[in-house]
Amino acid sequence: MLDTPGSMDTKLLAKALGTITSYSIARDVETVRVIFCDATAYDAGYMRAEDIAGSVKIKGRGGTILQPAINLLQKTDDFPKNSPILIITDGFTDRLQIAHPHSFVLPKGNRLPFIAKGKVFYID
Repeated sequence: MLDTPGSMDTKLLAKALGTITSYSIARDVETVRVIFCDATAYDAGYMRAEDIAGSVKIKGRGGTILQPAINLLQKTDDFPKNSPILIITDGFTDRLQIAHPHSFVLPKGNRLPFIAKGKVFYID
């Protein structure tokens, strides 16, 4: 899930897409469900991991409310109940209710406004 608020510049969003690709390939994940989220969730569907960084058109660029994207993934029938969720955000978000295993990726120097239950990784 990629947070796409106006506060995340295009360079950071490009790094985020690369992170999704490299994270997925490193873990032998062939297809990835891509969800963009600003104040609304935008479902880009399933994609091959190696196609993400080069062919995705980012949607959003408004505010940040991430729970709708989390809800979409957790309630949809075609997303396995034990699949992990990778949440890439700048950290300017409210508390999230996440039942799936999950991790966060944030820009180096940024923090979440809550204690994360999942692992937190940083990108430069």
